Amino acid sequence: MGEIFGEIFARWILAGIWLVLNAIYDWIKALIFGIPKKEVERKRLEKKWLYKKVSLKEKLKNGIEIGTIGTVMEIIDRKTAFVEFYDQNGKFIEIDGELAFKVGLKNIKLKR
Repeated sequence: MGEIFGEIFARWILAGIWLVLNAIYDWIKALIFGIPKKEVERKRLEKKWLYKKVSLKEKLKNGIEIGTIGTVMEIIDRKTAFVEFYDQNGKFIEIDGELAFKVGLKNIKLKR
């Protein structure tokens, strides 16, 4: 019975307190420095993904195959980006007049 109460306390109460303190910290940071949390998240994603070489993990609906190399050109939101892909000769892949394709960040991986 003590384990159940301990689990509830540790998981729900402490996690709730942590979320409230984190929200207060973000609010104060936005108030003092004028930087909203969404902008900080966007800059973090851009630093990680923007203009980096990536390879495709899953085949896209438009027919671009797994393992195709590309470059992230723009971050749309925290889950998607526009990526330009290259064929084996290094030329851009163009399908229906489009050079950049909307791809989920979970469907690409960074090349080293």
